[in-house]
Amino acid sequence: MLFGLAVGLVVGVVGGAFAQLLGLAAQVREGTGWAIFLLPLAGLPVVWMYRKGGIKTAGGTDIIIQAARGEQPVSRVLAPVIFASTLLTHFFGGSAGREGAALQLGGSLAELVRKRLRIGDEFEDLAIMCGMSAGFSAVFGNQISAVIFALEISCVGMLPMGALFPCVVASITAGHVARAMGERAVTYYISASTPDALFYGRVLVLSIACGLLSILVCYTFSGVRKGLEHFFPNPYLRVVVGGAAVVVLTLMLDTKYYLGSGQAIIDQTIGKGQCLPWDFLMKLLFTAVTLGAGFKGGEIVPSFAIGAAFGCAVGPLLGLPAPYAAAIGMIALFCGVTNCPLTSLVLGFEVFLFCNSGGFLVAVAASFLVSGYSGLYAKQKFAFSKMADATGTIPEEESIHRE
Repeated sequence: MLFGLAVGLVVGVVGGAFAQLLGLAAQVREGTGWAIFLLPLAGLPVVWMYRKGGIKTAGGTDIIIQAARGEQPVSRVLAPVIFASTLLTHFFGGSAGREGAALQLGGSLAELVRKRLRIGDEFEDLAIMCGMSAGFSAVFGNQISAVIFALEISCVGMLPMGALFPCVVASITAGHVARAMGERAVTYYISASTPDALFYGRVLVLSIACGLLSILVCYTFSGVRKGLEHFFPNPYLRVVVGGAAVVVLTLMLDTKYYLGSGQAIIDQTIGKGQCLPWDFLMKLLFTAVTLGAGFKGGEIVPSFAIGAAFGCAVGPLLGLPAPYAAAIGMIALFCGVTNCPLTSLVLGFEVFLFCNSGGFLVAVAASFLVSGYSGLYAKQKFAFSKMADATGTIPEEESIHRE
């Protein structure tokens, strides 16, 4: 309990300040016409910090996932590097999220707290999970989802329940500290049709489409990154070219709508039920280029935006209200790209205040099955097959190497 409190306080303060600065960066980016043109140059210090700190530039969250399983230590410079690099990305208009950075920030800070308190190395994995819970809670505000996500993300199908209590303490503490600093949990009030058989059928069709879309999202992120690495092996040149590509795309489309985390897209689709049919593809492209070039931030909120825009565009064609369809799309796609069904379900309940909760249950189950073994995190493991036989093991023909 005391360790959870300590982690929650430290990560809550840093995470709350991080969220506040990200909000300020978004205001500056939207209020100026020059910031986006400096994005290619802003990538240079991002690459330099990672190389100077000896941190792998690809798969930042994978580092924390491996640490949560006790497979590798966390660099003590990860926290300040991810903090600064994510702010640079957001300030100058990169299309990236914040929760991936929050997971890395929280895990790194929790490990520093563990070492400072001289707690044994055998508790490293527990410390990392506490930090992940606290970081997600501080930045995103949903304390229950934060705990489940930290427990579920590293190995799909197995929850290390011994870490439950300290993670709960860390998450609640960090959430309250961040709220005291002005941050608020993300929630939406929506309405939907009466849940009958036809309603669930419509949700099922949309969720299957989102599960398939999640495969496209994961392979696009991975493919764009590998393509840029192949054609531009020098990381400094790669980040400049990627930043320039984002600038050109922004000028061609004459809008900043696809820059930043994608929160504006989420608010527009869920709050107003409005979107363009190609919004989800544009957000996917902008995010893939930004992260593939070497900028930092994370994929989670952009994935929320992609799913919400897709649901808002497709849902009404199936007879679903646009805001509710956007909510289903957001949760279903999140489930597909993270392979975390429990987190996705709880997140749907928390964010959308249990509005037609059965629809979210159907969405999560369908997307989790259809998405297969694709995912954002190459180091994520599967304890069981998604279509388990009597033993529950993963058949050889179903296993894949996502790295």
